[in-house]
Amino acid sequence: MITNSDITVFNKRYDKAERTERLYGTKIQGVSFYSRKAVSSADNQLSQNDSYTIRIPANADTDGKQYIEQQAYSSLNDEEFKQFWTLQPGMIIVAGLVDLETTTEVELQKAYPEVIVVKNYTDNRSRGSESMWHWRVGGE
Repeated sequence: MITNSDITVFNKRYDKAERTERLYGTKIQGVSFYSRKAVSSADNQLSQNDSYTIRIPANADTDGKQYIEQQAYSSLNDEEFKQFWTLQPGMIIVAGLVDLETTTEVELQKAYPEVIVVKNYTDNRSRGSESMWHWRVGGE
């Protein structure tokens, strides 16, 4: 797989101490990143319809963290989860490597022009050779 970018994924977790949802970052180096910029018009108004397709190779550099399924990630305690990352609908991805361990969605929206919200993902690690195993992520 040809890779052309690095990303930072932000997993959502509820912070009991702050009583709010926080985002926890994982830097991933060596992904395939494709964006499509589009504008549509309806009722004399323009709306932006950008879409993104990101392919994360199974052997990408994930900053020492291991991938874990969403349900298992949710059940990890406050210390264990720091060793893992997952894919979740509604999670946030930012193009490039972001030096934030934890943040909120509002803070990310203010600091970065392209904040991608994950709408769907597919685990493609069960077919083909290991060199082709990846997760395909779609977002807006």
